[in-house]
Amino acid sequence: MRRDVRSGVVALLLALTASGCTRLEYALNRVSFFAYMRDAPFFDPYEAPRPAPPFAVAFKSPAGETPPPITPTEVGLNAFAAGPHGTNPFPADSAFLDLGRVMYERHCSVCHGPLGRGDGSIIGPDKYPPLAPNLTLPPTVARTDGYLYGMIAVARGSIMPAYGSRTSHRERWAIVSYVRQLQAAAGQGGGD
Repeated sequence: MRRDVRSGVVALLLALTASGCTRLEYALNRVSFFAYMRDAPFFDPYEAPRPAPPFAVAFKSPAGETPPPITPTEVGLNAFAAGPHGTNPFPADSAFLDLGRVMYERHCSVCHGPLGRGDGSIIGPDKYPPLAPNLTLPPTVARTDGYLYGMIAVARGSIMPAYGSRTSHRERWAIVSYVRQLQAAAGQGGGD
């Protein structure tokens, strides 16, 4: 009897899979447990588990300090940089710079290159984007730390994505410190 039931279940599953995955998916979707597994909320890679909602007044966050909203325009980035949150609150010790290096290599080096010169692995004439800013040139060196932080958080324009949801407050400041270290290594100084 058990063998007959087992072979019947196997035959049913084989019939469903042979007729296409969609029929099997629809059949499994009728079972509440499998339907939840299919439609369950999950996090995207590098996404913070629970980012603060817009205009929320947070008193504590697992991702660290939550800065005020930043407008992704030249004026908005400069306003953030000139405000009270536009200064790096973390000391640039070796552990902090190591975190900045890891975050830079994870998120930035594919476009800006390992040394910040705009020669990342996805940049080229037959690729998109065709070029990336050289972070060691004077225009970027002249930007304030707060401006660079804002660029990482909300981006500006259409090519660079915003990394605010993928990095924490501390990680963004670590990237800024590491970029300043790359600029200094290129002989461009850097820092506010």
